[in-house]
Amino acid sequence: MIVMDVLRALDLFDGVARVETLRELGVTAHGLRRARERGRIFSVRRGWVARSGADRMLVAAAKRGVVLTCVTLAARRGLWVLDASGPHVAAPPHSGHAKMTRGVVHWSEPLFPRHPDSCEDSLENALLLIARCQPHEAALAVWESAFKAGLVDPGILSRASLPPGARRMPSRRRPSRMPALSRSSAPDCVGCDCRSRRRYGCSATGSTS
Repeated sequence: MIVMDVLRALDLFDGVARVETLRELGVTAHGLRRARERGRIFSVRRGWVARSGADRMLVAAAKRGVVLTCVTLAARRGLWVLDASGPHVAAPPHSGHAKMTRGVVHWSEPLFPRHPDSCEDSLENALLLIARCQPHEAALAVWESAFKAGLVDPGILSRASLPPGARRMPSRRRPSRMPALSRSSAPDCVGCDCRSRRRYGCSATGSTS
């Protein structure tokens, strides 16, 4: 049997993972115990551990049995979002409850399978939730931002059986609707007044969808 270092194994999952998975990778019970005693890892909830200094949002998601998704995940991927002030998470539709004091809980079956050790949803699933959760123009901006950044495969979405809201979204990156400007004539912020954008979102405490 190959013995694997605890921290090295946790790094494969961004610092947070199930104990069962770590054991399957070759981490021993003795290794887990020593890492706990030395303060290198800590228990998140039953069956889950995290390394010291792990991403606090991932730790919080694991603790509550949810995954980061929707505009929260999009913002973490560097995409433009209108409002990500409140956390948006997804919970299994039959899990009963999620211990959230603020933010939005999406109780839907994911179209694309979620990895059991990931505390983040896939970007494809997040985009589908955004199409339902956000106003159309705000959702459209996130989708186009994702295509422009090359973070999603348009073919995967175009071949999937999309829910109604997502069918209104572009299936591929669309050409820019703004006229081309030379470097010398382009202002710092084209086509928008950042201070007067209307704020949308569904981040009210205890909201669900």
